Amino acid sequence: MRTVRIDLDQKLLAAAASIMGTSSSNATINEALRRIVVHERQLHHLERLAAGVLSALPGPEVVTVADG
Repeated sequence: MRTVRIDLDQKLLAAAASIMGTSSSNATINEALRRIVVHERQLHHLERLAAGVLSALPGPEVVTVADG
């Protein structure tokens, strides 16, 4: 793995570590990156699922409303 030197907001890093239960900066950053990737993949799949479901619904010209 490549080593990269970056400046981090230490308060934000500590807050993230507390939320994720990680014990080192390296673990916190790697877990945060992993969670972002998982989140974006889930979002992509949900968008594709929603698009498929919505395209399967009948158009407005097919929907009828019964008089009450």
